[in-house]
Amino acid sequence: MRQLSSEKKFLDKILRFGEKIPEEMINIAPGLLISMMRKRLRMTQKYLAKKVGVSQPYIARFESGKLIPSFVMLKKIFKVMGCSFSMILVCEKMPDEILKEQARKVAKKRIQYIEGTMSLESQLPSKDDMKQLLIEEQNKLLSSNTKKLWDIEDEK
Repeated sequence: MRQLSSEKKFLDKILRFGEKIPEEMINIAPGLLISMMRKRLRMTQKYLAKKVGVSQPYIARFESGKLIPSFVMLKKIFKVMGCSFSMILVCEKMPDEILKEQARKVAKKRIQYIEGTMSLESQLPSKDDMKQLLIEEQNKLLSSNTKKLWDIEDEK
């Protein structure tokens, strides 16, 4: 099933936004964010806990990193502090690049099989022909919209 064009556009917009986030703002521990915002507001753990409906030690465990709050709990905590909490994806690689790499892996595996069969029959194509075959197979996989790209085992 083809991903809806509007879904792809929306996700790509999120990913482009994620690319702009400075490195020091990525992977901040949720507890640290809670602590910093609470202190910025001069709010006590006790007050925050009461407004969220949990105990003060519970908030302390979040802030110390001993307990990781659920997404729903994070939304509640930050709502009390006048904030919305959302997730932004920050990709190490963009989806099209990941797909291209995976298609190449699958194509390479398929070509290696063909190469093995043909070498047994002494009909091995030239290296240039094999490269071209690899590119064609990769492009075929990318245009086919198959989910079978992920069915192969990664080489260890």
